Amino acid sequence: MTQLVKKSPFLPLILLLFAFLPSPADSQKPVASFYYDELGNVVRQERDTNGDGKMDRWIYYNPKSQIERVEQDVDFDGKPDLFSYYEAAKVIRQEIASKNDGQIDTWILFNPNGEVERKGQDTNRTGQPTRWVYYQNGQPVRSEEDTKLTGQTNRTVYFRDGKISRVDEDSNGDGKPDSFSYYENGQLVRKEFDRKFAGKIDLWGYYQEGKLVKQEEDTHGNGNKGRVVYFQGENVVRREEDTAGRGRTDMIEIFSQGRISKRIRDTKGNGKWDTVYYFKDNELVREERDTDGNGIFDLRIVYENGQILRQEADTNSDRMVDVWVSFENGERVEQLEDQDFRGKITARYVFKGGQVTGQEQVADAALPTTAPFGSVDEELRNMSGLTPWQAGDSRVLAGQAGLSSGGEIK
Repeated sequence: MTQLVKKSPFLPLILLLFAFLPSPADSQKPVASFYYDELGNVVRQERDTNGDGKMDRWIYYNPKSQIERVEQDVDFDGKPDLFSYYEAAKVIRQEIASKNDGQIDTWILFNPNGEVERKGQDTNRTGQPTRWVYYQNGQPVRSEEDTKLTGQTNRTVYFRDGKISRVDEDSNGDGKPDSFSYYENGQLVRKEFDRKFAGKIDLWGYYQEGKLVKQEEDTHGNGNKGRVVYFQGENVVRREEDTAGRGRTDMIEIFSQGRISKRIRDTKGNGKWDTVYYFKDNELVREERDTDGNGIFDLRIVYENGQILRQEADTNSDRMVDVWVSFENGERVEQLEDQDFRGKITARYVFKGGQVTGQEQVADAALPTTAPFGSVDEELRNMSGLTPWQAGDSRVLAGQAGLSSGGEIK
């Protein structure tokens, strides 16, 4: 087989063909050259499709004069960068060198109907496909990617109606996904993680408009969501936690501008909230306790620079303070009492080294300025009012999206 025109027995025909090729005056028009074998069959065709005087399309034929391969110089730099392979006059595969370096980085496979069936991409310049995208009816349905170049898929993306619906990732290379991201209308709505690679989800994240708004965590490995954290923007605004693994929340924290401002706890584990803590610049400044479990705070402790400054107590459950204790360097130095609950100081005690060193009765001295105690329920309502997630619970959004959440990975 040869491609030389002058050896072809069809030289008159070729000369006739070239007689119709453009003259120099028409040099901007496309031109074509044909090459034949010894039997007069076309083996190659070259075309200048943009009229710049350079060939940019090469068509190769098999012995049956059917197109076998087409090479195209898409960017007209003198080098082919799109290669199309044919069978029975239909494209079955395309290869593309998209970075002008002559290296193939994209592979497209077609089904018998001429539709894209699979598309491979070299995302790391390895010379081999590291991502494959699978299609049905012209729409992507799944992609598989080897992001760590280990030779096995570690990231699988699922599509619905051409949009991402789920992403599964294997972060530790054991061949099993441990991170799952769920999407609705192309927007991320939920992420789930198996952080211990045990086949069980232990961290859930919920999103609105692509931003994390709530996170749930199995902190005790029992399948329960022992910690729930709410976000606004980049900042935590609320945290709820089952610190003892009893299956119920026993601590709630409120944050302002990313700093903790308030915490309420069930310190006894009996299902009753009993202590609230107040913070300023992440430092504890006050706490109030319900010591008898009647739902009313009756002990107040004030802190300064990490040490106790003052204690106030209600000993008769009327919400009014009737005992005041002062501290210096963390040690009790004075205690004032309203012993008959008439709103007047009636007794004073002096302490040193933790021991009473002085005691006196006081004739109706004025009370220190202090605030009455509130109820536990009132404090809970106040904390709920500080929670800015009224835009909607992300779990509800996930449910509306039809995305089920489970603890076990199937």
